[in-house]
Amino acid sequence: MSCFNTSIKEAMWPVATLAALLTLSACQTTPLTPVFQRENALYETTGIAETKSQAQQNALRAADKTCRRKQAIIVEDKFIYNGVLSPFTGRMITKVGTVVSSFMGTEAPKLARDDDYEYNIQFRCQ
Repeated sequence: MSCFNTSIKEAMWPVATLAALLTLSACQTTPLTPVFQRENALYETTGIAETKSQAQQNALRAADKTCRRKQAIIVEDKFIYNGVLSPFTGRMITKVGTVVSSFMGTEAPKLARDDDYEYNIQFRCQ
């Protein structure tokens, strides 16, 4: 009976290790959005993402988290596009690639990167 218990414990180590690695890798894919405090109670952050709306959500989420129970009031904001192609051209190529790949049974090529859009904001907490 003790041999059986030992083998179960030994078998659980790889499973526990794999579970820990998967958990840590999931945490690493979450984008970090640092917030910097400036003079006169101003804060600054930049949301970075594959799409414009995701970048905006990342920045606003960081602002809301910083302000906690207060309201984040945006003083200044700016979008920056860092993609290789223009946003319109990239969307068109992605759509065509998706249609072609669905007929061929392959995965569509991904042109967008995780840092194509930046949303820079300065905000106050009120």
